[in-house]
Amino acid sequence: MSLNADMSAAEIESRFTQIARLLFGDFAIQKGEKIYLFKEIEFYFYNKHHQDIITHPRISDSLCWYVNDFGGIDLNFPSEICKKDKTDTTGRNAKKYVLDDSSYFGGILIRQLISEDGNEMLEGPWACAELFRLHRALEQDDNFPSLVERNNGMVGYICKPRLNLLTGKQTIERKVDYILGEYLSHPEREKLHEEFTTFKDKRYRYVRCDRLLHDSETNEIHLSPWLRDKEEGHPEFYQRLTNLLRDCGMKPIELKCTRDYWARDYMPIQLGENEFLKYQYYPDYLMRSSDPKDAETRTECTTVLRGMGINCRSTKLIIDGGNMVPCGPYIVMTDKVFTENGKEKGDAVFKAELESELGHPAIIIPWTMHGDFNARGTDKYGHSDGFVKWCGGNRILMGNHGDEYPEEAAAIRCILEKYGFEVTEMRFADKVSSPRTDLNWAYINFLQVGNKIIMPIFDIREDAIAWQYVHEAFPDCEIHQIEMSEIAEEGGALHCISWNIRR
Repeated sequence: MSLNADMSAAEIESRFTQIARLLFGDFAIQKGEKIYLFKEIEFYFYNKHHQDIITHPRISDSLCWYVNDFGGIDLNFPSEICKKDKTDTTGRNAKKYVLDDSSYFGGILIRQLISEDGNEMLEGPWACAELFRLHRALEQDDNFPSLVERNNGMVGYICKPRLNLLTGKQTIERKVDYILGEYLSHPEREKLHEEFTTFKDKRYRYVRCDRLLHDSETNEIHLSPWLRDKEEGHPEFYQRLTNLLRDCGMKPIELKCTRDYWARDYMPIQLGENEFLKYQYYPDYLMRSSDPKDAETRTECTTVLRGMGINCRSTKLIIDGGNMVPCGPYIVMTDKVFTENGKEKGDAVFKAELESELGHPAIIIPWTMHGDFNARGTDKYGHSDGFVKWCGGNRILMGNHGDEYPEEAAAIRCILEKYGFEVTEMRFADKVSSPRTDLNWAYINFLQVGNKIIMPIFDIREDAIAWQYVHEAFPDCEIHQIEMSEIAEEGGALHCISWNIRR
C-alpha cells in the first residue's frame, strides 16, 4: 500500500495488481463473527506521473477506511495534499486543495463483498459502506469492520474499466471542470482533460470470478452420430465406447445436426451450473485445409443446440472448445487464440477482451506448429486439451510434450507454476526404448465425467505407465481404458470426440 509522489505510472499499475491479488487471495473483512470476501474493487490514485484526476483528494495514512463523497467506502493509500484558505464570494473562508507535484492520494473503492458462506452479497459501494455505519458513539464497538488475513485458496479475477466515471450525457471537459472546483490551484485544465481521456478506460476494476464448473461435476455425456457412421466414422469403436459408458452408469446422448464426430470444438463451454458460452467456430485447420471438403464439415452449434433447452450467451471471438481447459479458477488456452483472431501473440488488450468475454481469467500457454500444415500427423490444432488436465486444488497433469520438445514444455510448466500450480509431467522417453510419439501424446486427452475417467490405450508399453500417472493424479476416480489408435492417429482422442456437461 506504499504508493508515493514519485512512483511511476507503470509501478503504480503493477502495485494495483499485486494488491488486488492479495486482497482476493489472502485477506477478508471481518465484522463481529462474520467474514466478507472481496468480490469487486476499483483503484484510484493520483500523483504527478499518474494524473488520474477522477481520484478524490484526501489527507490520511494508508490502510484507513475512508467514506468518500459518494457514500461508498475506500481502503486508503497514504495520501498527502496541501490545503489553503480561500475567501469565497460571500466573504467566508473555505479550505481548498492545492494540486501540485508534491500531491499524492487515493484509495481502493469496495464495490462488492460476498459473505464467506456465499449466502449474502453486498452489491454496490453504498451496500458495502453499510457495514461501517450505525455504530455506537459512546463505546468501543468490537463489531467495527477490520481487515484480517485469511487463506482464500486459489482465486481468479479479471480486470475491467471502472464504472460511472461519466454520467448521462456528461462530457469529459465538464466532468473535469467540475472536479477542479475542489482545488485552489492545479495543472493546466487542457492537460487534465487529456489525462481523463487516458484514464477513463483503464482497467482498474478488479472482479473476483465465480467458481468454474469442472469435469468432476459433470453428469451427462454427448456424442456425435457421425462417430458410428460406417464410412466417415468408427462404428466398431463407437459400439465399444457406448457399451463402456453404459457399464459405467452413463447413457450417452446423441447430438443432432453435427457434420463430423469431433464434438468438443464447436459445442459451447459450460462455465457454471446454468452458464454456457457460445463462440465463433472458424478453425483454420478446416478453413485453410487443402481439401475443400474439410470446410464443409464445420458444424454450427446453434443448430445442434436447438431443442436441447440450453441457453447460451455469445461472443464474437473465434475460439475452439478444445482450447479451453478449466483449471481451478482459470481457463488454460494456447496462444493460437491470438492468431485466430488476427492479433499478435501476447497482445495485452486482446487478452483483457478475451477474459472479459469469458468472464474468467485465462492462462495463455505457448504453442508452436511443428511440420507442414497439411501433413498428416502435424498438430495444427493448438488445443490446450492436448497439453493439460486439472486434477483438483492447485494440481495439473501435463502431457508428454517434453519428450519431444523439452524447452517448450519447460516454458509451459513455468507459466503454470507462476500461477501457483504444481505440475506433473507425463514422460515416456526415459521409460521405454522406442516410445510411440504418434500415439502417446493422446493419453492426456482423456474423458472425465464425475468420478469416472475413460482414457485411451493403444496396446503399447506406454499404456501401463500412463495409467499410473492418471491414477496417482486422480486417486478417487474409477479409471477405465479403451483402445482407440485409429482416432488418435487423426489428431484427437476421447475429450475431443465428446461433450460432457452438468444438468
